[in-house]
Amino acid sequence: MASFLNFKKKPEVFVEDDSDDYLSITEVNKKTTKEDSLLDVRVFVLDNYENIRDILDIIRGEKTLCLIDIHLLRNKDPDELRRAIDKLKKTVEAVAGEVVGFHENWILVSPKNVFIHKGKN
Repeated sequence: MASFLNFKKKPEVFVEDDSDDYLSITEVNKKTTKEDSLLDVRVFVLDNYENIRDILDIIRGEKTLCLIDIHLLRNKDPDELRRAIDKLKKTVEAVAGEVVGFHENWILVSPKNVFIHKGKN
């Protein structure tokens, strides 16, 4: 899934897992311990409102960058999609993270220690 992230420059920066569910990326900060420096990137497909609970639990852990594909729920029930996005926004606000939509089918949710640059700069 994430083989495009393997740049061969600094092999210690990108660590791949055998699982297709997520990729762990080591932050470049030598002052933290190895356990503190891991940031997981997980991809979710939101196909119904009930699946939002699993995503919210991951967001509350504050160690995971979530990429959420919303196209199935958008096509199925736009009202449920609005409810799910409102719930995501409230949870992200509670953990001081950030949420941004990109493309028309994806949402990116980051923990408080990851800043999302919005705009052209």
